[in-house]
Amino acid sequence: MSRCAAEAQIIDEAAQWLALLQSGAASAQEQLAFTRWRDGDPRRAEVFQRMNASLSTFSHDDLRRLPRDNLLQSLNAPSGRRRFLRNSLGVLGLVAGSGWLLRNSAMWPSSGTLRTATGERLTTTLADGSALTLAPRSQVLAQIDGHQRLLQLRAGQLLLEVATDRARPFVLVTAEGQVQAWGHRLLMRERAGQTQITALTAEAQIITANGSRQVLRAGQQASFSANRIDDLQAVDATATAWTQGLLEVRDRSLGEVVETLRDYRPGIIRISPEAARLRLSGIFPLDDTSRTLHLLSKSLPVRIRYHSAYWVSIELA
Repeated sequence: MSRCAAEAQIIDEAAQWLALLQSGAASAQEQLAFTRWRDGDPRRAEVFQRMNASLSTFSHDDLRRLPRDNLLQSLNAPSGRRRFLRNSLGVLGLVAGSGWLLRNSAMWPSSGTLRTATGERLTTTLADGSALTLAPRSQVLAQIDGHQRLLQLRAGQLLLEVATDRARPFVLVTAEGQVQAWGHRLLMRERAGQTQITALTAEAQIITANGSRQVLRAGQQASFSANRIDDLQAVDATATAWTQGLLEVRDRSLGEVVETLRDYRPGIIRISPEAARLRLSGIFPLDDTSRTLHLLSKSLPVRIRYHSAYWVSIELA
Protein backbone atom coordinates (compact mmCIF):
# COMPACT_ATOMS: atom_id res chain seq x y z
CA MET A 1 0.00 0.00 0.00
CA SER A 2 1.34 3.44 -0.96
CA ARG A 3 1.92 6.11 1.66
CA CYS A 4 -1.01 8.19 0.36
CA ALA A 5 -3.32 5.17 0.43
CA ALA A 6 -2.19 4.33 3.98
CA GLU A 7 -2.88 7.92 5.11
CA ALA A 8 -6.32 7.82 3.52
CA GLN A 9 -7.15 4.55 5.25
CA ILE A 10 -6.08 5.85 8.67
CA ILE A 11 -8.11 9.03 8.24
CA ASP A 12 -11.19 7.10 7.11
CA GLU A 13 -10.94 4.65 10.01
CA ALA A 14 -10.31 7.41 12.55
CA ALA A 15 -13.38 9.29 11.30
CA GLN A 16 -15.55 6.20 11.73
CA TRP A 17 -14.26 5.52 15.22
CA LEU A 18 -14.67 9.13 16.26
CA ALA A 19 -18.24 9.27 14.98
CA LEU A 20 -19.14 6.04 16.77
CA LEU A 21 -17.58 7.10 20.06
CA GLN A 22 -19.12 10.59 19.92
CA SER A 23 -22.55 9.10 19.22
CA GLY A 24 -22.53 7.45 22.65
CA ALA A 25 -23.60 4.15 21.08
CA ALA A 26 -20.29 2.27 21.35
CA SER A 27 -20.48 -1.00 23.25
CA ALA A 28 -17.80 -2.12 25.70
CA GLN A 29 -16.54 -4.54 23.06
CA GLU A 30 -16.28 -1.74 20.52
CA GLN A 31 -14.47 0.45 23.04
CA LEU A 32 -11.90 -2.33 23.44
CA ALA A 33 -11.64 -2.77 19.66
CA PHE A 34 -11.03 0.96 19.30
CA THR A 35 -8.23 0.85 21.89
CA ARG A 36 -6.55 -1.99 20.00
CA TRP A 37 -6.87 -0.10 16.73
CA ARG A 38 -5.48 3.14 18.19
CA ASP A 39 -2.57 1.46 19.97
CA GLY A 40 -1.63 -0.63 16.94
CA ASP A 41 0.06 2.25 15.10
CA PRO A 42 1.36 5.59 16.45
CA ARG A 43 0.02 7.34 13.35
CA ARG A 44 -3.52 6.26 14.21
CA ALA A 45 -3.26 7.70 17.70
CA GLU A 46 -1.91 10.99 16.34
CA VAL A 47 -4.62 11.37 13.67
CA PHE A 48 -7.39 10.44 16.10
CA GLN A 49 -6.09 12.88 18.74
CA ARG A 50 -5.94 15.75 16.27
CA MET A 51 -9.41 14.97 14.93
CA ASN A 52 -10.82 14.77 18.44
CA ALA A 53 -9.24 18.11 19.34
CA SER A 54 -10.79 19.71 16.26
CA LEU A 55 -14.19 18.24 17.05
CA SER A 56 -14.18 19.66 20.58
CA THR A 57 -15.16 23.04 19.17
CA PHE A 58 -18.41 21.64 17.71
CA SER A 59 -21.68 20.47 19.25
CA HIS A 60 -22.07 16.68 19.39
CA ASP A 61 -25.81 16.64 19.98
CA ASP A 62 -26.67 15.87 16.36
CA LEU A 63 -24.31 12.89 16.37
CA ARG A 64 -25.81 11.52 19.56
CA ARG A 65 -29.33 11.76 18.15
CA LEU A 66 -28.48 9.74 15.05
CA PRO A 67 -29.46 6.03 15.14
CA ARG A 68 -26.30 3.97 15.44
CA ASP A 69 -26.75 1.93 12.25
CA ASN A 70 -27.70 4.98 10.17
CA LEU A 71 -24.59 6.80 11.36
CA LEU A 72 -22.22 3.97 10.51
CA GLN A 73 -23.85 3.19 7.16
CA SER A 74 -23.57 6.84 6.21
CA LEU A 75 -19.92 6.97 7.16
CA ASN A 76 -19.14 3.88 5.10
CA ALA A 77 -20.03 5.78 1.93
CA PRO A 78 -16.84 7.63 0.91
CA SER A 79 -18.80 10.84 0.28
CA GLY A 80 -20.41 10.50 3.71
CA ARG A 81 -17.05 10.21 5.45
CA ARG A 82 -15.71 13.23 3.64
CA ARG A 83 -18.85 15.21 4.47
CA PHE A 84 -18.45 14.28 8.13
CA LEU A 85 -14.80 15.26 8.06
CA ARG A 86 -15.49 18.53 6.30
CA ASN A 87 -18.42 19.61 8.46
CA SER A 88 -17.43 18.30 11.87
CA LEU A 89 -13.67 18.03 12.04
CA GLY A 90 -12.21 20.82 9.95
CA VAL A 91 -10.09 18.12 8.35
CA LEU A 92 -8.93 20.32 5.47
CA GLY A 93 -6.53 22.04 7.85
CA LEU A 94 -5.47 18.69 9.29
CA VAL A 95 -4.39 17.15 6.00
CA ALA A 96 -3.68 20.22 3.87
CA GLY A 97 -0.04 19.23 3.48
CA SER A 98 -0.61 15.55 2.76
CA GLY A 99 -0.84 13.67 -0.51
CA TRP A 100 -4.24 12.32 0.61
CA LEU A 101 -5.95 15.68 0.16
CA LEU A 102 -4.37 16.19 -3.24
CA ARG A 103 -5.33 12.71 -4.40
CA ASN A 104 -8.95 13.03 -3.30
CA SER A 105 -9.57 16.70 -3.97
CA ALA A 106 -11.29 15.82 -7.26
CA MET A 107 -13.72 13.42 -5.59
CA TRP A 108 -16.21 15.98 -4.28
CA PRO A 109 -19.66 16.04 -5.86
CA SER A 110 -19.85 17.96 -9.15
CA SER A 111 -22.10 18.17 -12.17
CA GLY A 112 -22.41 14.86 -14.04
CA THR A 113 -20.97 12.82 -11.17
CA LEU A 114 -22.14 9.28 -10.46
CA ARG A 115 -21.01 7.44 -7.33
CA THR A 116 -21.67 4.28 -5.36
CA ALA A 117 -21.47 3.56 -1.63
CA THR A 118 -20.14 0.49 0.17
CA GLY A 119 -21.81 -2.65 -1.19
CA GLU A 120 -23.68 -0.75 -3.90
CA ARG A 121 -23.49 -1.43 -7.64
CA LEU A 122 -25.01 0.98 -10.14
CA THR A 123 -26.05 0.27 -13.75
CA THR A 124 -27.17 3.13 -15.96
CA THR A 125 -27.37 4.25 -19.58
CA LEU A 126 -25.31 7.29 -20.54
CA ALA A 127 -26.47 10.10 -22.82
CA ASP A 128 -24.84 8.52 -25.90
CA GLY A 129 -26.47 5.13 -25.27
CA SER A 130 -23.43 3.49 -23.68
CA ALA A 131 -24.17 1.21 -20.72
CA LEU A 132 -22.20 1.81 -17.51
CA THR A 133 -21.89 -0.42 -14.45
CA LEU A 134 -20.10 0.95 -11.39
CA ALA A 135 -18.60 -1.24 -8.67
CA PRO A 136 -19.00 -0.27 -4.99
CA ARG A 137 -17.06 2.76 -3.70
CA SER A 138 -16.62 4.09 -7.22
CA GLN A 139 -17.04 7.52 -8.73
CA VAL A 140 -17.09 8.84 -12.29
CA LEU A 141 -17.68 12.19 -13.94
CA ALA A 142 -19.49 11.94 -17.30
CA GLN A 143 -19.06 14.64 -19.96
CA ILE A 144 -21.01 13.65 -23.06
CA ASP A 145 -22.27 16.14 -25.65
CA GLY A 146 -22.18 16.70 -29.38
CA HIS A 147 -18.41 17.12 -29.35
CA GLN A 148 -17.06 14.57 -26.89
CA ARG A 149 -17.73 11.34 -25.03
CA LEU A 150 -15.62 11.39 -21.89
CA LEU A 151 -15.83 9.50 -18.63
CA GLN A 152 -13.40 10.32 -15.82
CA LEU A 153 -12.92 7.47 -13.34
CA ARG A 154 -12.01 9.11 -10.05
CA ALA A 155 -12.15 6.02 -7.85
CA GLY A 156 -13.03 2.36 -8.04
CA GLN A 157 -13.98 0.16 -10.97
CA LEU A 158 -16.37 0.19 -13.92
CA LEU A 159 -17.65 -1.88 -16.82
CA LEU A 160 -18.53 0.10 -19.96
CA GLU A 161 -20.38 -1.14 -23.03
CA VAL A 162 -19.55 1.57 -25.53
CA ALA A 163 -22.18 2.64 -28.03
CA THR A 164 -20.62 2.71 -31.50
CA ASP A 165 -19.93 6.18 -32.86
CA ARG A 166 -17.41 6.41 -35.69
CA ALA A 167 -17.09 10.19 -35.34
CA ARG A 168 -16.37 10.35 -31.60
CA PRO A 169 -14.14 7.91 -29.71
CA PHE A 170 -15.13 7.20 -26.12
CA VAL A 171 -12.37 8.47 -23.81
CA LEU A 172 -11.88 7.01 -20.33
CA VAL A 173 -9.67 9.19 -18.13
CA THR A 174 -7.87 8.56 -14.84
CA ALA A 175 -5.07 10.37 -13.00
CA GLU A 176 -2.59 8.12 -14.82
CA GLY A 177 -3.72 8.79 -18.39
CA GLN A 178 -6.53 7.89 -20.75
CA VAL A 179 -7.95 5.07 -22.87
CA GLN A 180 -9.67 5.62 -26.21
CA ALA A 181 -12.24 3.20 -27.60
CA TRP A 182 -14.78 3.24 -30.44
CA GLY A 183 -17.08 0.47 -29.28
CA HIS A 184 -17.76 -2.72 -27.31
CA ARG A 185 -16.92 -3.73 -23.74
CA LEU A 186 -14.18 -2.40 -21.47
CA LEU A 187 -13.28 -2.85 -17.82
CA MET A 188 -11.32 -0.19 -15.95
CA ARG A 189 -10.06 0.00 -12.37
CA GLU A 190 -8.15 2.80 -10.66
CA ARG A 191 -6.35 2.24 -7.36
CA ALA A 192 -3.20 3.46 -5.63
CA GLY A 193 -1.70 5.26 -8.60
CA GLN A 194 -2.36 2.43 -11.07
CA THR A 195 -5.00 2.05 -13.75
CA GLN A 196 -5.92 -1.38 -15.11
CA ILE A 197 -7.76 -1.55 -18.43
CA THR A 198 -9.25 -4.69 -19.95
CA ALA A 199 -10.41 -4.84 -23.58
CA LEU A 200 -13.06 -7.54 -23.48
CA THR A 201 -14.39 -7.55 -27.05
CA ALA A 202 -12.57 -4.90 -29.11
CA GLU A 203 -9.32 -2.98 -29.22
CA ALA A 204 -8.53 0.18 -27.29
CA GLN A 205 -5.56 2.53 -27.02
CA ILE A 206 -3.77 3.54 -23.83
CA ILE A 207 -2.16 6.99 -23.66
CA THR A 208 -0.33 7.64 -20.39
CA ALA A 209 0.00 11.07 -18.80
CA ASN A 210 3.57 11.33 -20.13
CA GLY A 211 2.54 10.37 -23.69
CA SER A 212 3.40 6.66 -23.91
CA ARG A 213 0.98 4.68 -26.11
CA GLN A 214 -0.10 1.07 -26.38
CA VAL A 215 -2.87 -0.62 -28.37
CA LEU A 216 -4.83 -3.34 -26.59
CA ARG A 217 -6.41 -6.06 -28.72
CA ALA A 218 -9.62 -7.79 -27.75
CA GLY A 219 -8.87 -10.22 -24.95
CA GLN A 220 -5.90 -8.25 -23.57
CA GLN A 221 -5.42 -6.21 -20.41
CA ALA A 222 -2.68 -3.99 -19.02
CA SER A 223 -1.91 -1.82 -16.02
CA PHE A 224 -0.33 1.59 -16.40
CA SER A 225 0.90 4.51 -14.34
CA ALA A 226 1.56 8.05 -15.47
CA ASN A 227 5.06 7.02 -16.58
CA ARG A 228 4.87 3.45 -17.87
CA ILE A 229 2.70 0.70 -19.30
CA ASP A 230 3.19 -2.80 -17.93
CA ASP A 231 3.39 -5.87 -20.15
CA LEU A 232 0.17 -6.97 -21.83
CA GLN A 233 -1.63 -9.96 -20.37
CA ALA A 234 -4.50 -12.19 -21.40
CA VAL A 235 -7.90 -11.25 -19.99
CA ASP A 236 -8.69 -12.90 -16.67
CA ALA A 237 -11.80 -15.05 -17.23
CA THR A 238 -13.09 -13.99 -13.79
CA ALA A 239 -12.77 -10.25 -14.46
CA THR A 240 -16.49 -9.49 -14.83
CA ALA A 241 -17.79 -11.77 -12.05
CA TRP A 242 -18.28 -8.77 -9.72
CA THR A 243 -21.03 -7.44 -12.00
CA GLN A 244 -23.04 -10.54 -11.04
CA GLY A 245 -22.31 -10.15 -7.32
CA LEU A 246 -19.64 -12.83 -7.27
CA LEU A 247 -15.95 -12.92 -6.37
CA GLU A 248 -14.21 -15.61 -8.38
CA VAL A 249 -10.57 -16.16 -7.47
CA ARG A 250 -7.93 -18.53 -8.79
CA ASP A 251 -4.79 -18.93 -6.69
CA ARG A 252 -5.09 -15.47 -5.12
CA SER A 253 -3.91 -14.37 -1.70
CA LEU A 254 -6.39 -13.96 1.13
CA GLY A 255 -5.12 -10.41 1.49
CA GLU A 256 -6.32 -9.63 -2.06
CA VAL A 257 -9.70 -11.21 -1.32
CA VAL A 258 -10.12 -9.15 1.84
CA GLU A 259 -9.20 -5.99 -0.05
CA THR A 260 -12.12 -6.67 -2.38
CA LEU A 261 -14.51 -7.47 0.48
CA ARG A 262 -13.82 -4.08 2.08
CA ASP A 263 -15.74 -2.45 -0.77
CA TYR A 264 -18.77 -4.57 0.02
CA ARG A 265 -18.82 -4.74 3.83
CA PRO A 266 -19.57 -1.74 6.06
CA GLY A 267 -16.96 -1.25 8.77
CA ILE A 268 -13.40 -2.45 9.09
CA ILE A 269 -11.81 -5.80 8.24
CA ARG A 270 -8.38 -6.37 9.77
CA ILE A 271 -6.18 -9.23 8.60
CA SER A 272 -2.82 -10.30 10.00
CA PRO A 273 0.16 -10.40 7.62
CA GLU A 274 0.46 -14.17 8.13
CA ALA A 275 -3.17 -14.80 7.20
CA ALA A 276 -2.96 -12.41 4.26
CA ARG A 277 -0.32 -14.60 2.61
CA LEU A 278 -2.56 -17.68 2.43
CA ARG A 279 -3.58 -18.72 -1.11
CA LEU A 280 -7.01 -19.82 -2.22
CA SER A 281 -9.35 -20.46 -5.14
CA GLY A 282 -13.13 -20.41 -5.21
CA ILE A 283 -16.33 -18.49 -5.88
CA PHE A 284 -17.76 -16.33 -3.10
CA PRO A 285 -20.86 -14.09 -2.79
CA LEU A 286 -20.04 -10.40 -2.65
CA ASP A 287 -23.52 -9.33 -1.57
CA ASP A 288 -23.37 -11.51 1.55
CA THR A 289 -19.96 -10.86 3.06
CA SER A 290 -20.84 -12.66 6.30
CA ARG A 291 -21.44 -15.81 4.27
CA THR A 292 -18.14 -15.28 2.47
CA LEU A 293 -16.25 -14.87 5.73
CA HIS A 294 -17.86 -18.06 7.02
CA LEU A 295 -16.79 -19.93 3.88
CA LEU A 296 -13.24 -18.63 4.26
CA SER A 297 -13.09 -19.83 7.86
CA LYS A 298 -14.16 -23.31 6.72
CA SER A 299 -11.69 -23.59 3.85
CA LEU A 300 -8.59 -21.94 5.37
CA PRO A 301 -6.72 -22.25 8.68
CA VAL A 302 -7.93 -18.88 9.96
CA ARG A 303 -9.86 -17.59 12.95
CA ILE A 304 -12.41 -14.85 12.28
CA ARG A 305 -13.41 -12.71 15.26
CA TYR A 306 -16.35 -10.32 15.29
CA HIS A 307 -15.60 -7.48 17.70
CA SER A 308 -18.88 -5.93 16.50
CA ALA A 309 -21.00 -5.93 13.37
CA TYR A 310 -18.63 -3.30 11.99
CA TRP A 311 -15.24 -4.66 13.09
CA VAL A 312 -13.87 -8.04 11.99
CA SER A 313 -10.37 -9.43 12.43
CA ILE A 314 -8.83 -12.40 10.61
CA GLU A 315 -5.83 -14.28 12.00
CA LEU A 316 -4.14 -17.62 11.52
CA ALA A 317 -5.88 -20.32 13.56
